[in-house]
Amino acid sequence: MAGDDGMRPERGAAPRVSICIPVYNREAQLERALRSACEQTFRDLEIIVVDNASTDGSADVALRRAASDDRVRVVRNATTLDKTDNWWKALTLARGTYVKLLFSDDWIAPEAVGRSVDVLDGSPDVGFVYSAMTWHTGDRANTCYAAPTDTDEPAEDFLYRSASIADLVPVTTSCVLMRRTDALEAFEQRIPARLADDTHRLGLGYSGTLLWRIARRYPRVHHLGRVLAHSADAPTGERGSRERYADRAEMLWWGHRNAFAHFADDPTLPRRVRQGLITVMFLHTVPVGRSATRKRLAGFRRLFPGFRPHHLRPWRREARPHLRRLATPPDPLEILGPNARPRRTPHATRTPGDHA
Repeated sequence: MAGDDGMRPERGAAPRVSICIPVYNREAQLERALRSACEQTFRDLEIIVVDNASTDGSADVALRRAASDDRVRVVRNATTLDKTDNWWKALTLARGTYVKLLFSDDWIAPEAVGRSVDVLDGSPDVGFVYSAMTWHTGDRANTCYAAPTDTDEPAEDFLYRSASIADLVPVTTSCVLMRRTDALEAFEQRIPARLADDTHRLGLGYSGTLLWRIARRYPRVHHLGRVLAHSADAPTGERGSRERYADRAEMLWWGHRNAFAHFADDPTLPRRVRQGLITVMFLHTVPVGRSATRKRLAGFRRLFPGFRPHHLRPWRREARPHLRRLATPPDPLEILGPNARPRRTPHATRTPGDHA
């Protein structure tokens, strides 16, 4: 049985997979996340719930589940940590070869872990596996990252698509399985905020940065095209970032760009890749012919001090093949920011970035 600041003693050999669920005041959603983790067809796993000193019944929900399933382990923080520090604590408690950071308002299909393990077990050169994911808001839903077939993709292509900050690659870990050692080495607890003071408090860009830093270590990542993960903005509990910060959409838009700029500005990236990523990010952040161009350019210069548009001239060659693909992405949707491009169907959007 877990105490206020401890865990149930570990039993036996380490499991193959750790599902880490950080939670703060999401009593209404946590049971669904826990149930989906416990119902995985892949059974060799542990489920670690780290309750961030919730003031509702979240800890009680986790403890009830732990009493009926000895794979569930519960930690209760004595005081409330910063959101990303709680995520980090959950990762450090994991013992599995592979880890999934599942946010408490998300849930996964029964076969999600098993299908991902099958890929990673047979592919040491694959950095992580991610699936399509659906966000539910009331009676509306928006599916992202879907594809007709499961595919390996070059990790460099994944990074270039990430530079567009569009609905092409995930910015949440709930639909991802990765190696625990990679997660621990790549997780960044503090991303400098050159634009929005709330970047750290809201956890903006931390999941994406983790994936980008892992992707640069490997030649490939793997995409499971079908929907194996879900998230929902519920009428109770802590609201999702799209609803909670609807009046601050511009800050959300820039917050994720702040995170990618921090990643792309890393001098240890190969010069060719770094220049190409910054070029793609610039052309998707400061679109030609938009009324906001001057404001966007000023913001971009704050992300990259000393940057001037003429710096892009020698870099376009590196970015050109990726720009051609990004110019006509399949069913595009800008998931962040005030100028979202709607899908052909009238689905709502939600920003996957606000998790305890």
